[in-house]
Amino acid sequence: MPRRLFACFGKGGASNKCSSGERSSVTADVAAEEDRRGGAVLVELFSSQGCATSPAAEMVLSRLGRGDFDGQELPPVVVLAFHVDYWDYMGWKDPFGSSQWTVRQKAYVEALKLDTMFTPQVVVQGRAQCVGNDENALLAAIKDAPRFPAPTFQLNILRIERNLSSHTREEC
Repeated sequence: MPRRLFACFGKGGASNKCSSGERSSVTADVAAEEDRRGGAVLVELFSSQGCATSPAAEMVLSRLGRGDFDGQELPPVVVLAFHVDYWDYMGWKDPFGSSQWTVRQKAYVEALKLDTMFTPQVVVQGRAQCVGNDENALLAAIKDAPRFPAPTFQLNILRIERNLSSHTREEC
């Protein structure tokens, strides 16, 4: 698995305890730890098999998901791809296309105050967008995206045991 995936979800078992003497000697590691705790950046691609430029955008996002941008200081990312259905009228019906994804993209177009929907479009953290095959714009948007810590939760499981032998067949 790519190391970015582990950075996204964190590796369990790490201890954050350190004495005040150890804390004063920490330098660049503090920035790296703060970056890790900042949470992943959500990158959503809206594409279609009926769009001639979507395959190039899907390749860029595939590389992004694999962590193939060596030398780039990028935060961990979560990559999602949505195939829209509004290009289906042109003769090629996208088997992965869905009107649900078209509605999702339209909500972003309205929220970001854009004039039109298009493919391939990338929405970064729900706050910025760019053309999906514009690698430089995509990387800049990811670097500039706000990051939020991952939510924490606690789960308590209670096992209830029943004595099934005391029930008759009619009671069940």
